[in-house]
Amino acid sequence: MTLEDIKAFLDRKTPLFEKCAVVRAGEISRHDGIRVPFEIQVGWDLGKAHWCDKNWGVFNLSLLKFIKDKNYSDEDREKILESIQVDDSHWEWLKKALVYKTTEYVWLFLMADDAPQGACLIYHPKKSELEPGDIFYIEYIASAPWNRKNPMSPRRFNGIGSLLIKAAMTYATDELKLRQGFSLHALPRAASFYEKIGMKPFTDLDKDILRYFEMPQAAATQFEANT
Repeated sequence: MTLEDIKAFLDRKTPLFEKCAVVRAGEISRHDGIRVPFEIQVGWDLGKAHWCDKNWGVFNLSLLKFIKDKNYSDEDREKILESIQVDDSHWEWLKKALVYKTTEYVWLFLMADDAPQGACLIYHPKKSELEPGDIFYIEYIASAPWNRKNPMSPRRFNGIGSLLIKAAMTYATDELKLRQGFSLHALPRAASFYEKIGMKPFTDLDKDILRYFEMPQAAATQFEANT
C-alpha cells in the first residue's frame, strides 16, 4: 500500500481511533472555563496520527492566512510570526507512525474533547549522560496548535506538553522499569521551557539548532510530583 492508500483507508475507517491503554486520566480546564475529562493513551495508532496531520495542519494554514489578511504593519506582522509556535508544523505524524513502530518506541496521545490534543513519541532505553541507569529519550512531542498562544483564537487547553511528559515518565518507570529522568533535543522556542523545569544542557550533544537537554533524577521526581 502507498501512503495515499493508507490515508484513504483511514479516512473510511470507523471508528478512526483505537482504544489504547490509559496511563493517566483526569480533568483539564478548557478556555471557556469548563472542566473536561482527558486520557493519555499509550499505543501505536495510525488513526490518531492521521487525524493530527489533517486537523492540526488545517489550523496552522488558517492561522497563517489570518495573520496575512490582517492589516498588520510589517513590524507587527514580523513580531507575531516570531511569537507563534509553528516550528513543528512540517512534522508528518502518520509517516512517523509508519516508521517508528518497533518495541523500543512508545506512542502517547492526550485525548480530550474526543480528539488528540497532543502527541509524544519516546525511545528507550537511553544511556544517561548524568547518572547511572537508563532513561528514555523524547523523539517528538507536540501540542495541537490551538493549544498554543496565537492571535486567531483563545488557547483551548494549557499544559498539554507537561501532562504528556509526566505520563511518559510514569509509563517509563512503571512499565519499562527505567529510572526517573529523560532527555531530548529541543526546538529553539522550547528550550527555555525545558530549562525552567530543571533540565540540564549538554552542548557537545547539540544537533545544529537543536539543543540537547537531560533531566536529572531528583529534578524528574520533583517535576512528576508537581500537579
